[in-house]
Amino acid sequence: MTTVLFEIRDNAALIILNNPDKRNMLTQEVCGQIVDYVAQAEAHPEVKALIITGSGRAFCAGGQLSDLNPNQQVLEKIYSGFLAVANCSLPTIAAVNGPAVGAGFNLAVGCDVRIVTEAARFEPRFFGLGLHPGGGNTWMLQQIANWNTASGMLLFSQSLTGSEAVAKGLAWKCVEAECLIDKAFEFTANIRDLPKELLLRTKHTLREAAATKSSHQEILALETAQQLWSIEQPYARDSIAAMMKKISNKP
Repeated sequence: MTTVLFEIRDNAALIILNNPDKRNMLTQEVCGQIVDYVAQAEAHPEVKALIITGSGRAFCAGGQLSDLNPNQQVLEKIYSGFLAVANCSLPTIAAVNGPAVGAGFNLAVGCDVRIVTEAARFEPRFFGLGLHPGGGNTWMLQQIANWNTASGMLLFSQSLTGSEAVAKGLAWKCVEAECLIDKAFEFTANIRDLPKELLLRTKHTLREAAATKSSHQEILALETAQQLWSIEQPYARDSIAAMMKKISNKP
């Protein structure tokens, strides 16, 4: 059985963790495949977004317990899968169909947007194994939600259902399970025709704006430079001209 599936359609790449009997755990082999598929998606000229989900009833149950030993190289291999997604230059969506546990929780919060079902469950579970949170989770969670949510989940071992995650700002929306993947692809509809470089530059700016060292003036300067670049591109020139024509034709 292929434990990770990959396909490209509608200008988006889809990664499916495909080991439902093991709740889609992140083995070192699986993490290596995720790294490779993310690289393929980034390199493909027509791919504008990356979606990741799990097969069966779980999104991802995290790493193998046998890999949890004081070996930094092993930990980094487990980190490599979700960090490839977290560091992806493309816009990313986690289509969370079930429990996202431990490193699987990291995989979900490493995405730019989370679309969930009611069966989704965000479970840190670090303390349950006597572990300190890892993989940059303390930073990622605060970037998405806030101190209150991060503290409740990481300091008090609280989990969230899909609808609770939406209410806390951790997820975009909760949808019916049978249409989760369709809704994830539908979410990318507005960007399918955009130049890929415009998307990559905008995500880069978002990351810079999220950095604690950045000031308003620094981000203003970065955005101005990038906006000037975009105005010079054919897509913007055509779009602006079309809008001006539409306005001038109004009675």
